[in-house]
Amino acid sequence: RIAAAADDGMSGPAPLADIPEELPARKLEEGDSRRPTATPHYNVTQSEGSGATASNDDITDDTGKEAVPSRCRVWADAFSKWMYPLSAGARGGGAQGGAPRLEALDAPRWIASIQIVCYHMYHKEAGYERYSTWMACWTQLFFLLSGFVLSYAELAKPQKKGNAKVSIWRYIRRRLTVIYPAFFLSLLLKVTYAPGKSAFDWAMLPLHALLMQSWLPICTTTESGGISCSPWLYNGEAWFLSVLVIFWLFLRPLAEFFRRRSLTFCSVTIVACWLFSFVFQVTGRQDHLAEWLGCEDRLCPFVIMVAIRATPIGYVHVFIAGVAAARIFMLTATRDAETGDRISLGTKRVVLAEQNSPMVLRFGCCAGYLTYALLVLCATPWIKTHYYFFHNGGMLPVMLLVLIGAAIGK
Repeated sequence: RIAAAADDGMSGPAPLADIPEELPARKLEEGDSRRPTATPHYNVTQSEGSGATASNDDITDDTGKEAVPSRCRVWADAFSKWMYPLSAGARGGGAQGGAPRLEALDAPRWIASIQIVCYHMYHKEAGYERYSTWMACWTQLFFLLSGFVLSYAELAKPQKKGNAKVSIWRYIRRRLTVIYPAFFLSLLLKVTYAPGKSAFDWAMLPLHALLMQSWLPICTTTESGGISCSPWLYNGEAWFLSVLVIFWLFLRPLAEFFRRRSLTFCSVTIVACWLFSFVFQVTGRQDHLAEWLGCEDRLCPFVIMVAIRATPIGYVHVFIAGVAAARIFMLTATRDAETGDRISLGTKRVVLAEQNSPMVLRFGCCAGYLTYALLVLCATPWIKTHYYFFHNGGMLPVMLLVLIGAAIGK
C-alpha cells in the first residue's frame, strides 16, 4: 500500500488537467491555437498584458500562486524511485500484468496479531495460561502468510528473464523500506529507555541494527545466573523480522521452482512440511537432542530451544508451505484474464475465479477458525506436551484453510 501511494501522481509529466484554464484562454485570444503543455522541468507564468512564458520557476497563475510545483514533483519522483525501485513506472494488475489484491487477508493478519498480543500480555494470568499458549502458535501464520502473498505476487506476473529481472538486492531493499524505519525507531527507543546493558547486549546491538539478531541462536550466561539470547534482546518481539529477511533471499527462486509444479506436487509438499513439524517435537521436548549430543551444561538445551523457536530453521518448512499454497491458489482460484483458461507459463494477467475452486477451500476460512475453536476447547491438555509441534508448524492445516479461504473471499 505504501509503495502504491508513493507512486501515485509522482510518475511522468504533469497532466494537462492540472494547468489553469486561464492559460489556454489567454493564448487563444492572442491568435495562437496551440494548447499549452507543461512538463515537470519547465514552468509557465502569466504576466499582465503578455503571453505565456517559460521559466525554471514553478507554474503560477495571475495571482502569483503556485499551481504545479514541478521542481518538488521531480524531487519527490526521484525519492520515490529510490525508496521503491520496483513500483516506479508500473502498477499491479491492469495491462502490465499483475495480481489482484487479496484484501480479505488483512482480517486473518489482524486476528493473529491480536492473539499474539494477548498472549504476551496475559499468559501469566491465573486461569488464562492454558488457553493463551494456543495464541502463541499464531506466530507461524506470519511466515506462512509472507510465503503465500509474496509468491502469489511473483506467480501472477509474467516470468522475467535476463536484464528485465530485478536483482535480489533491489527486491530486499523494497521489502526493508516498508518495515525498517519503524523497527529502527523501536530499537532506538529501547536502547534509550533501558541503558546500562551488559557487554553481551552491546555486542549484539549491531546485529539487531542489521536485522541479523535471529540468524543464529547466540546465547550466554549472565552474572545473575540467567541466560540471555540475541533474538530476544531489546525489542524481543521483533525477532521474526530478522527471520523473514533470510526467507526473502530465497523467495523468488522458490516461486520460480513452484511455478512449474502440479497441484499434486504442491499438495504433497504441504503434507511433508506438516509432518516435518514432528521433528521439533521429538528433538525439543524434554531436551532429547541435548541428551543425544551429550551436552552437560544447561546452556546447550537453551540454545537448542532458541534455535527451534526463534531462528529460520524452526520455520523454513512453514514458509515453503506458504509458497506451495500460493501455487495451489493460482491453479484452483485464478484464470487467465485473456483466454479464461487455467493459467500457464504464458499467462500475462490473471483474474480471480472462486467458483472453480473446491468447496473446502471456498469456505476454508470458516472451517479453519471452527477447527481452531474446537482445538482450544477440546485439545488444550495436548498443548503443553506437544508445544513444539503445534508452535512450529503443527497448525499448518488450520492456518492454510484460513489463508486460502480468506484469499478466495469466503
